[in-house]
Amino acid sequence: MDPLWFNIDLFRYINEYTDLRSLCDTSVSFSELKQYITYKLNDDYSFMYYDDISFRNRVLSKIFNPYKQLHLDLSWCLNIEDVSSLGNVHTLNLRLCDNIEDVSALGKVHNLNLSLCKNIKDVSALGNVHTLNLARCHITDVSALGKVHNLNLHGCINIKDVSALGKVHTLNLAQCHISDVSALGKVHTLDLHGCINIKDVSSLGKVHTLDLSGCNITDVSALGNVHNLDLSDCDDIEDICELGKVYKLNIRM
Repeated sequence: MDPLWFNIDLFRYINEYTDLRSLCDTSVSFSELKQYITYKLNDDYSFMYYDDISFRNRVLSKIFNPYKQLHLDLSWCLNIEDVSSLGNVHTLNLRLCDNIEDVSALGKVHNLNLSLCKNIKDVSALGNVHTLNLARCHITDVSALGKVHNLNLHGCINIKDVSALGKVHTLNLAQCHISDVSALGKVHTLDLHGCINIKDVSSLGKVHTLDLSGCNITDVSALGNVHNLDLSDCDDIEDICELGKVYKLNIRM
């Protein structure tokens, strides 16, 4: 069965909070439902999640159901603090949930979005998450995240050391205040857009897709084997003669 997107419209569709299993056992697929299922459990409904015990228990009961592909979107739920019961969710969006501090229970979530959760400091428990979005979080230590497959740290300006991230497949460090990227030569897709403190990119010659747009670099002679290379707005580069074999090159100034 297709992954279940759990949201408020599903509650509306199931009269009086009928058990979800009875609907799943029918021949009707969710894609065929006349009710348009796109609303998220947020805004006013996030307050209902905490204020209405029956509503909250119905949500939580689905988290421990046999359908392992549960997707739950609680983005912008500003009143959520405790997420300890959400560890079995497959895909969990907690974007802009400002009051969350402790995410130690979320280490088994497959796809986790914690972007703009600015009160989160410790992410050491999230090393086994497959796809992790921590964009613009106020974290400093990412040493435990080296096994994450797809890691978004865009705008995490307090991070200084990324030496543990060399095995990440897809890594977004755009607009981070890092300077040393020598450990990232084996990353497949690397976004360093706007990392103005980076000067030396000689170790990145084996990266497949590399975005250095807006960086203050001068020497790109080691990047000739990069497949996709973005050097747009790199005004200090003088010589690109070594880049003739790059498959896709953006040098827009």
